[in-house]
Amino acid sequence: MTDSSGITIPGSISSIEKVTLGGVEQYIIVRGEDSTKPVMLFLHGGPGSPEFVFISKGNPDLEKNFVMVYWEQRGAGMSYSNKIKTESMTVPQLISDTRELTLVLKQRFNQEKIFLMGHSWGSFLGILTSHKFPELYHAYFGIGQVCAQYWGERVSFEWVKEQAIIRNDKKGLKKLTSMTFPDTLATIDPWISFIMNEREYVSRYGGGVTREMTSLWPYIKMILAAKEYTLSDKFKYMAGSMFSLKHLWLDVVNTNLHSEIDSMQIPVYIFNGIFDYQTPYVVAKDFFNQLNAPEKDFFTFDNSAHSPIVEEADKFNTIVLDITKKF
Repeated sequence: MTDSSGITIPGSISSIEKVTLGGVEQYIIVRGEDSTKPVMLFLHGGPGSPEFVFISKGNPDLEKNFVMVYWEQRGAGMSYSNKIKTESMTVPQLISDTRELTLVLKQRFNQEKIFLMGHSWGSFLGILTSHKFPELYHAYFGIGQVCAQYWGERVSFEWVKEQAIIRNDKKGLKKLTSMTFPDTLATIDPWISFIMNEREYVSRYGGGVTREMTSLWPYIKMILAAKEYTLSDKFKYMAGSMFSLKHLWLDVVNTNLHSEIDSMQIPVYIFNGIFDYQTPYVVAKDFFNQLNAPEKDFFTFDNSAHSPIVEEADKFNTIVLDITKKF
């Protein structure tokens, strides 16, 4: 890594690396100003939407305090390939990949345990992995925690319709009221159609990726402008996003972690913005309240939607650094 003057920071690390997980070549981006700092494995959202550019640019201070490992998961971003077997795109396989990558990182950085952080879909994958393999992690950090997404989608849909009325958005209300909310037996196509249309209004009304990002264009522009990605990588990003959503979404939306995880063996810390209507605050808080853990805390971000890690980066970093100093 280089400082603001372009001079290489002694002891830093900045690399894009290929790893084989579950027999499939995948990529990690490793960045940290001090390679002896604790390792933080970051699990991106989506499914299928790597967040290296978003997090690294939006919260660069994380790389001062940790060796940040941004993993582009099976079927996503640089790890996308049309040769990936669709039957391997399952939650159990992604959990296995996460465990395998964790073992690689533990050995490479000579650390007995690492920290695990997940955002959105990554929080679903993260809490399932750390629940199954608690011995690998110091603690788990969930941002925009996914836990009962069918309920979350219902809350989100009611909110956007309410916002359309409040904002006197007659055109939006007409579009929203014409939409059909998928039932519990819905296949993937109705869900993708619903998500693509409903999320447009979640973003427009300030409940999306960030409160300020009222469409996905700023996010897409970040990907297209990223120097770390080749042109091929940028095409892979778009293809992998839909590929992953198509094969993983039903598992996410049909799983209720309230009934699957009632206790954790490691500390759990949840971060949610009150304006988050992609993974609504009320759903995450309810899951947290019923969860038993050796230590747990829920942090409310009053000025954030789905991404307090970027929207209120200073507050987020202060909390995370204070927690990790305990280990």
